[in-house]
Amino acid sequence: MADERFEDHLRHPRGQGDVPTGAHCGVAGGAACGDLVRIAIRVERDRVSHATFAASGCGAASAAASAAIELVDGQSVLDAAKVGTRDVSEHLGGLSAGKIHAAELAADALARALGGAVAAEAQLDPIPGRVLIAMSGGVDSAVAAHLCAAGSDEPPVAVTLELWRDEQNDAEGSCCSASAVQRARSLAHGLGLAHLTLDLREAFRAGVVEPWIAGHAAGKTPNPCVRCNGAVRLDAMLELAARLGASELATGHYARIGDD
Repeated sequence: MADERFEDHLRHPRGQGDVPTGAHCGVAGGAACGDLVRIAIRVERDRVSHATFAASGCGAASAAASAAIELVDGQSVLDAAKVGTRDVSEHLGGLSAGKIHAAELAADALARALGGAVAAEAQLDPIPGRVLIAMSGGVDSAVAAHLCAAGSDEPPVAVTLELWRDEQNDAEGSCCSASAVQRARSLAHGLGLAHLTLDLREAFRAGVVEPWIAGHAAGKTPNPCVRCNGAVRLDAMLELAARLGASELATGHYARIGDD
């Protein structure tokens, strides 16, 4: 069965084609692995209205991208945001250890495309009790997501911010890197939650990195985390929460709350 499904997507790829007008693209792979997947998503209100892909490299990359398109095209954005590596692999009947990398690339490209499309175009009706939970891939935010899910009949929606991507050094130990995004997505999907990725690399460079460099050059001691939370992260997540019909944003940060 696995070979039949895989072969079917190789011979009859779903959604292979150019980028639709108004679509948002996500790309994964490249020179390091030799495989490249591009997925384009267009969203209208609460639904994926059009999805296409292009892939180069091994046949598994094309089959995995085709499977991802079939899984999300026409679906609600929240159902599409639940699709990950395991779903793509299972849709092809189960990929071997040598081919699972293709499902990972398809899932990464899908997440980047869907996050951009939802942040720019989605408009979901407000749902009482819906919470947007920020997940970093670490323990605190994972516990916060679990508590949000356990404390409400309406499942939270998870979001992770990608602030930095270095093909030569993925900064495994840093927050908001590509690998941290993958960990957070895996954790969210393991909890049965929809997960979205926001690519804020340009805003992070302009609003945090460049002022930090300029501050040091001027003999100051800048605090990048204060600038990041105040000028980059929170506004973007609150805007996304509004688009998703969520009335609250939750994080795993420790905070003491007092009346003003």
